[in-house]
Amino acid sequence: MNIIDLLSRWVSDPKNKTLGKRTSDYSKSDYHYFIEIVRYSNQIRFIANKTRRSIPEHRKLEIGYYLYFVYRYFWEKGSYEEIIADINHEISSEDKKTLLAFYNRLLTWDWDISFQNKSRIEVLSIKYASPTFFIQKLLPVLDYRQIQQNIVAMDQRSRKGTIYLRINDLKKSDNEIIDGKDFFINYFDKKGVRLKSVENYPLLLQVKVRDKMKIVTDSYYKQKNLLFQEKASVASVYLLEPQSGEIIADLCAAPGTKTSLVSQMLTGESTIIAGDYHHQRMNDMVTFLPSLGINDVHTIQWDGIQPPLMEESVDRILLDAPCTGSGTFTSNPELKWRQSDKFLRRNVLLQHELLKAAIRLLKVGGTLVYSTCSLYPEEGEYQIQKLINSSKKQVTLTSVPSWLPPSYKINGSYIEGAGRFLPSEHNTIGFFVAKLIKNK
Repeated sequence: MNIIDLLSRWVSDPKNKTLGKRTSDYSKSDYHYFIEIVRYSNQIRFIANKTRRSIPEHRKLEIGYYLYFVYRYFWEKGSYEEIIADINHEISSEDKKTLLAFYNRLLTWDWDISFQNKSRIEVLSIKYASPTFFIQKLLPVLDYRQIQQNIVAMDQRSRKGTIYLRINDLKKSDNEIIDGKDFFINYFDKKGVRLKSVENYPLLLQVKVRDKMKIVTDSYYKQKNLLFQEKASVASVYLLEPQSGEIIADLCAAPGTKTSLVSQMLTGESTIIAGDYHHQRMNDMVTFLPSLGINDVHTIQWDGIQPPLMEESVDRILLDAPCTGSGTFTSNPELKWRQSDKFLRRNVLLQHELLKAAIRLLKVGGTLVYSTCSLYPEEGEYQIQKLINSSKKQVTLTSVPSWLPPSYKINGSYIEGAGRFLPSEHNTIGFFVAKLIKNK
């Protein structure tokens, strides 16, 4: 399958998740172009459709041709000859004439003319390649400038942003004694890679995404002394504050990165139970945890709404709930185009049921940390407010460290006991987290 066929199939079936997976059916180059064209899909399709309509009596070609040409010209300044040469199949002379006419029209593209009679939301959506639904949902809590900044931040992180490395001190190195952050900072500095310590995160280092390949090919990474984990994800486990001697449950645990940090933070014996609904993800976690030197976690495939645990038997629960993923467009660009009211409502309902299940499992005085990798307040601030009100204060928010960024302002006030990470301000994914205590 070539890039033209791949793009044309995606346009006709955008919900086909298999098209976004790297397989031997197409080349590494075609996969790269597919992911990037999907990332900027609505902007590219806007240009392609408007340009196609301006070509009189043109032959109708597969949509993939037009999308590929738009990307190669606007993002790479490719010439007509270069783009044609890189399409890996024969094109008829008539089709080439149509594509040449299309390319020549691209040379005269004018954004000011194209945006005439477009609303502010439409312009923001097209110019920064984000769905209008996403923008509309954020307008109650962020202004246009802030929404634009977060869209740009998520976009740029994939190419020149910051990524995070967690030190795994449970996995002993074969030949050296590893002594925390300074060891790795000095070690990689000699290899021309600059690592920086992350304040308030004892196990976390940050590095530029351009150096990722140097990290993943290093022996310490291969030996699992280091692993990638988002700063916001680490924050949720730090808020949980797991203690030795407790029963701790991770309700939606797979692939197990947060669970592994829970285990790493404990110095004495505890009972850690980690479950997930998805069979394959559970299988991955069962392999992943021992690879990090972790063998003290009880793993169970379960429905998190009805896990096989006794009520009021758990001291601490981590609930990183399924969500729309609206804070993860950097690594999941195809998720942008699956955003809808139906998709959001389905996730909000699931989250509420999982929260109620977590409350039932918690002992009185127990701690619940709830998180989602979403920018929508419906999956964060609104969800927690609804929970507290519907539970008749069976659970309440509790104090959080000062380093946690504040939540969105709801009705003019921040929500104490909750926090929100924004890509534009905190160099991580969009993420909500709240810490609650069960009172009765």
